[in-house]
Amino acid sequence: MMDYMRDGGWGMWAILIAAIATVAITATRPKEKRVGALMGGCIAVLMAGMLGMATGLVAVSTHANKFPDQVEAIRVGLGELANNGTFAGALVALLGLAAIALSFTNKEAKPA
Repeated sequence: MMDYMRDGGWGMWAILIAAIATVAITATRPKEKRVGALMGGCIAVLMAGMLGMATGLVAVSTHANKFPDQVEAIRVGLGELANNGTFAGALVALLGLAAIALSFTNKEAKPA
């Protein structure tokens, strides 16, 4: 797991911090506002993932010519920057599923 985080670069830590902050903010909100906090967190995590992938693309395109085998450098670099997308996608899915589940429990708790 640490290789996965290291290979993804600093963007992975931004994604993780955004997800942890989302959970912390959601826990401090009133029950009826938690779905919105989770959905806002989905957007923040997705944006952090896109930023990590974009900076990875810049790094690959800027530094690939410094390697003797440029094709291999590009292959490895694209694989590493894809970690940002897969990590963000997984966390967005988890936060989104939590928001959906919470929205169902909020509807059941309200009187008819």
